[in-house]
Amino acid sequence: MLATKLEDSLQQYPTKEKIIILRALAYYYTDTDALKKTLNVALEGLELALKDDDSASQGYFFRKIADAYNYLNEKDKAIYYAKKAVAAYEQTQDGLFTSKAYWSLGNILLEIKKPKNALIYLDKALLYFKKVNMQKGLTFAQYSIANIEYLQANYDKALTLAKENIELARSAGVYDMQLASLILLADIYIKLDSLDKANEVNDEVFLKLDKFSRSIYKAEFLSKRYELKRRLNYTDDAFEAIEQKLLYTNKHYEATSESNIKTLQVKFEVKEKEDKIQQLEYAKDISELQAKEEHQQKIIWRLSAAIAFILVIVSLFLFSRQVRQRQKYYEISLTDDLTNCPNRRGVKREAEAKLGEGKMTIAIVDLDYFKQINDQFGHDVGDMVLIAFAKAAKQILCCDDKFGRYGGEEWLFALNTIDELAIRDIFNRLAISFTEQCNSMKDFPKGAKITFSVGASVSSPLKNTLDILIKHADTLLYKAKENGRNQVVID
Repeated sequence: MLATKLEDSLQQYPTKEKIIILRALAYYYTDTDALKKTLNVALEGLELALKDDDSASQGYFFRKIADAYNYLNEKDKAIYYAKKAVAAYEQTQDGLFTSKAYWSLGNILLEIKKPKNALIYLDKALLYFKKVNMQKGLTFAQYSIANIEYLQANYDKALTLAKENIELARSAGVYDMQLASLILLADIYIKLDSLDKANEVNDEVFLKLDKFSRSIYKAEFLSKRYELKRRLNYTDDAFEAIEQKLLYTNKHYEATSESNIKTLQVKFEVKEKEDKIQQLEYAKDISELQAKEEHQQKIIWRLSAAIAFILVIVSLFLFSRQVRQRQKYYEISLTDDLTNCPNRRGVKREAEAKLGEGKMTIAIVDLDYFKQINDQFGHDVGDMVLIAFAKAAKQILCCDDKFGRYGGEEWLFALNTIDELAIRDIFNRLAISFTEQCNSMKDFPKGAKITFSVGASVSSPLKNTLDILIKHADTLLYKAKENGRNQVVID
């Protein structure tokens, strides 16, 4: 792994280069949710930056430390380091990074319910982002301000800001802020007692769940979904939300190296909420029966017997339904709805199994300029192209080779060969079959040609785990794109 190699070789570099490397490592570990490692490299970098009197790097490391503590829910430490970041950046006269530090501090203050203090820093950040027309920064700052209006019960103003920010985030391509603004919009509708509108927005976010950059964001959204679906008596959706919340909460705690005790606490909390759903079902049945039989006091014992019988039947029914639903969700969770081939989780599971059998090649394939296809010809044609690619792959691969949709227009291949000529032959045949599949589509634009780029990582003693192979393949794919796309890069 490149990050580990950089850490191991760090001592051979002079101070200024060490600081640059540690900044890169802090960014990488934050982006991959390895927050304990973020703290380690950021603290080491901060020490060097202080000795080197590098104010800009001091501000950077202070901010990374603050962000890490914020995600670990240690708010006092997060505020302390966020203020240090602001002070360091203000010395540099760097408007961009100073504004980012303002936003980070304002956001932490907002999370601990200090909206007035938060607004001071968020307004400063917003002023700069507007000045330089930085849309990405504007989405973050405006979202936080909309959140403050929501917390202060200014729902009409919050509603306007949230709607504006959804469009702003969409045009800027900031998926986290687009989704966060949609979630805030649903919260506002709930406060305005417009539960149907809140449910529509919630369902829209749910369909884009994979767009969240962090597992904890998914878990927090699913918790809100559970509460809303429970209020609307959509029991099945509530069960599904609580099951998925458990999955992503566990992923978050694993990623942030938290103890197993917290995982057990989450499981216990989910179990309690499941019990509450069952109790609501029981209470509803009992209430209806009592309303009908209230005037028949002489046959209370019969009513009690009937209720007991119904409870047993309901319990058996719920248990049976849960078993069926869990099996259905498990099967669905491994399959891509559009192409009916394995999804990210499914193909990774198959690749892991293949890797245990011996040497193999992991390849990541990306359809070239796929966004332009969607923009020019519409998402229906884009979906047809994805289906055509899946058909082509199924047609040319042998039974020992596996593939699946890795995300968007990316595909993961697990090939039962390490021979470079054999690998190139597979993707040459795939390109021919893919072109034929596209040309056979009724609505496919005439004259259009769709290509793909490939990064293929061959297993070796140094590349012997799936994560390492995937990351290496991703690096090779990036190289293929840099070299002009429509090519296969193998290592």
